Amino acid sequence: MTSPGRTTNKPEEFHSPPADPAAPGPAETSRSARGLSAATAVSLGLRLVGMAVGMATNSVLARYLNPDGFGVFALALTLGTAAAQVADMGTTITVSSRIAREKASAGRILSTGLVIRTSVALVATVGLLAAAAGGLFGESSSVVGVVAIATPLSAASILTAGATARFRPEVSSVLALIQGVLWLVAVVTVARTGGDVVLLGWFFVAVVAVQTGIGVMINRRLVPLGRPSWAEAGRIFALSWPLAISSLAVMAYYRLGSVILFHLQGAAEVGYYSAAYKFLDVAQLGPAMLVAPLLPIVATSAAMDAHRRSLVLSLATRSGAVIGAGTAVLLIALAPALVGYLYGDDFGPAVTPLILLAVAFVGVTLGYVGTTICSALGVVRPIAVLTVSVAVVNLAAQFWACARWGATGAAAVAAATEFVIGATTCLLAARAMASRLPLREMASVLVLGAATILVLWLVRLPWPIEAMLAAGMFGVAVLAARAVTPADFRRVLSRKAL
Repeated sequence: MTSPGRTTNKPEEFHSPPADPAAPGPAETSRSARGLSAATAVSLGLRLVGMAVGMATNSVLARYLNPDGFGVFALALTLGTAAAQVADMGTTITVSSRIAREKASAGRILSTGLVIRTSVALVATVGLLAAAAGGLFGESSSVVGVVAIATPLSAASILTAGATARFRPEVSSVLALIQGVLWLVAVVTVARTGGDVVLLGWFFVAVVAVQTGIGVMINRRLVPLGRPSWAEAGRIFALSWPLAISSLAVMAYYRLGSVILFHLQGAAEVGYYSAAYKFLDVAQLGPAMLVAPLLPIVATSAAMDAHRRSLVLSLATRSGAVIGAGTAVLLIALAPALVGYLYGDDFGPAVTPLILLAVAFVGVTLGYVGTTICSALGVVRPIAVLTVSVAVVNLAAQFWACARWGATGAAAVAAATEFVIGATTCLLAARAMASRLPLREMASVLVLGAATILVLWLVRLPWPIEAMLAAGMFGVAVLAARAVTPADFRRVLSRKAL
């Protein structure tokens, strides 16, 4: 990882362990641009199906529990997710980057990462259970105690790091879809039988357990686990500790906002905010699909010439800007309809937070791109400094904004935070790649998105027409401004490596 002084820990700086005889050869770990694009397209299709399943699940859940109950359960899931993120400590992305570069030791690296992630997850679970037993989370404490049990099970998600490094982004999409379908079945079952939020928590644990088992079986075909070693653990920690600090900071500003909102405004405001944020969680399939193939490509970019590195950075950041702005345009145009149709009239106050979070999504997408590039190249100390600094300011702002404006204030702070993170990480990524950002093209995308939203506000139309008009206007404008060009499509469909 590098500091601002460009001290890079490259793989060759460490003594690599003996080769794993079960590791696949080079032919098994590289794909043409067309093959990678096809796999990413399959992943996108699976994620779109998963998105529909997820929205159906949230609709059933919100209508069944109402804003107060939905807020209680959403807080429990938020805390469980936060514990899992803390337990990761940057291990997953470090393991994936190392497997992409050190193919012969893949099994040993992955198994060591799994042991690290599981051990820390157990500690996080104990902490969460202790806090829940002490009633720290109010009426959510009982369900938090149940959801916390899933934290060690979710540690097996690190196994997808091997699939990512092997250029198999579709694997994580399959697992996510399986979990989504199982969770929908569980939610519908509880709603029909009149179960409470604690029963929902137990169903959640069961779903995670099933997903973990399936993930382990799939991974055995991709990267067979080797024998964990203390030497590998040391190498992983040496690379991941700045990411661990960064993940703690991200958890603070990304997840604790709901806790602050809960204590200042109550469960209903958390329900509105969580209902709006669910759309962002689902929309993150776009940037997730973008960075899945990006990480192993960038991790091996040391062998690229300057022109090719510049092309990779330009294509990634321009794509991120288009995905982020395009999604924001659609979410803003459809915000009232989405909230009304999926959650019902009781969730009307979630519309304004959703609009603000849609703006935040531009920063979220750019943050995905910038952070992935920096992490793949080992430039994480600046990321840690950035996220810790932002977290301090964010938490102070959350107390002030949540007290005055509730869910709307929390969403506004999130939007400002994500823009700062997205812009700064992309600048750091450009420095790490020794290339220039396509600032003109990225700025034009943002201007075109703002112009499209302005037109939609001036011309009020039925929401289906408004959605098609928004997508058409923005897409044509992006192509006309050459923010994305036909040459870009030819590159990603080429039979050669990207």
